[in-house]
Amino acid sequence: MAAAGIVGTGLYVPQEIRTNAWFQGTTLLPVADVLDNAGVVERRVCAKGEMGTDMEAQAVLAAVETAGIRVCDLDLILVGPTIQDQPMPGNAALVQHKVGASCAAINVETACTSLLSQMVVAQGLILSGAYTTIACVASANWTKAADYSEKNCMLLGDGASAVILQPVGEGRGILGSHLETDGSYWGSIGCAMRLPRNVLSDYANGDYLQGPREKILFYVDRGEAGVGEIKNAGPIKTPAAAEKALAKAGLTPDDVDFLICHNPTEDLVAAWRQRLGISLEKNYTTLSCYGNMSGASLGANLHEAVQRGKIKDGNLVLMCAPGAGYHYAAIALRWGR
Repeated sequence: MAAAGIVGTGLYVPQEIRTNAWFQGTTLLPVADVLDNAGVVERRVCAKGEMGTDMEAQAVLAAVETAGIRVCDLDLILVGPTIQDQPMPGNAALVQHKVGASCAAINVETACTSLLSQMVVAQGLILSGAYTTIACVASANWTKAADYSEKNCMLLGDGASAVILQPVGEGRGILGSHLETDGSYWGSIGCAMRLPRNVLSDYANGDYLQGPREKILFYVDRGEAGVGEIKNAGPIKTPAAAEKALAKAGLTPDDVDFLICHNPTEDLVAAWRQRLGISLEKNYTTLSCYGNMSGASLGANLHEAVQRGKIKDGNLVLMCAPGAGYHYAAIALRWGR
């Protein structure tokens, strides 16, 4: 029986590079050690007027090229933006138009786990026979929503990544997956209309780079539901989801050839590797050069690992991520067609 697997990957990041030196002229309020020392050295920043759909379209076109197919071969595009171009309609329709496709397009967004959620949906649709070729794409235009009065703004970078799924040979493709959500933490981390942190703490003297005082901003709750949950459950729940995905395929972490995970901070990724017993050599991240690109980070890590020859035909690849909500997702797949 055929399975559904990845046949192409794509990545788009804006041209502008913002180094840590850029932040030296700002006064940033501390958040927590788990976020303050993340390991980000550079991040990419959208050009003026560059939108999430622009990045998503470029990532899809790049994935189409590496898959060796044409845009007209796409049957469906699943899109997961961190921030929509506008509240409604969602980005999916505009991405379909910008890539020049004539297929259906649907928004499937679960924050940093979006790409994995999309892949699980795509797998089911391919195995059902409803569709043959599905593009999954996730993006972040975080820097437009960064709170430049709080240190977590240094984590955030812009970009988009995509994968193409098609039927693949027996023993290849997605072997097991696991998705879970704990909605009790829905308001713990995310983007919302709010005041920047320095204005909340000192409204009279707060200054938001001399711009609007209330806008869509990225935030992390400083209480137990936000920072506390990241510290306590962050090192545990993502690898636990990975173990469940492996178990559904009759596999264990010992079978894994390569780990592709979201990279919120260096410390969290190291904790996941330790929990799973996977060595540093079997893991690739882009955190230092791209920062946290939400759902696009996992796809960026996969794309660059493939392009650099780190993932080879027949390798068992474990993909896992946490996401605001809180969502936890993992997929175990055998690489190749």
